[in-house]
Amino acid sequence: MQQRFHSTTAFGALSLLLVFLLSVGCKNNISDKDIVKLSVAQARDYVVNPPTTSIFETPVPGIWIDPRREPDYVLGHIPGAVNIPFAQVSSQWSYLEGYGPKIVYGDTFNDPLADAMSKTLMEYGLTDIYTLRGGIEAWTEADLKLEKGASPKIEDQRPTRRHPIRH
Repeated sequence: MQQRFHSTTAFGALSLLLVFLLSVGCKNNISDKDIVKLSVAQARDYVVNPPTTSIFETPVPGIWIDPRREPDYVLGHIPGAVNIPFAQVSSQWSYLEGYGPKIVYGDTFNDPLADAMSKTLMEYGLTDIYTLRGGIEAWTEADLKLEKGASPKIEDQRPTRRHPIRH
C-alpha cells in the first residue's frame, strides 16, 4: 500500500512539473525570421485587395500602422495610417483585431522600430502582420505622397466583425 502511495505521489509531482514546464518553457518566441517584408506595391495591394483563403470569405480591409512617436506621425505618414506609438502598443494592440492585413512601417530600410512593432503584435497573437520594406523612404521613392496631421482615433475605426456563413 505504501509503495502505491509513493508511485501515485511521484506521478502527480511529475505531472505538475510537466504542466509547469509546458506553461513556462514553451513561450511563443518570435524572431526576425517571422517578419514578412512587403514591397510598396505589394503592401498597397494587400491593404486595398486583402488576400482571402476561401472563395466564401469576404476580404477584410487592411490597415497601415505607424509605430513612431506622435510628433513624427503628424509631420508625415502614409495616407490612412493609424498611429500606435510603440510605447503604447500594450494598451492599444487590441484595436487592431478584426482588420485584415496589418502593415507596419518605419522611416527607412530595416527600421528596428517597425520590426519590433511587427514582432510585438505577433506575440500578442495578431495574424496577417507585415512590414513595409523600406518604410516611408521607399514610399516616397515610389513617388507616393505622405499625409500630415493627427491620427484618427483607432477605437472609432474598427471594422465590422465578420460573421461565419451558416447553412
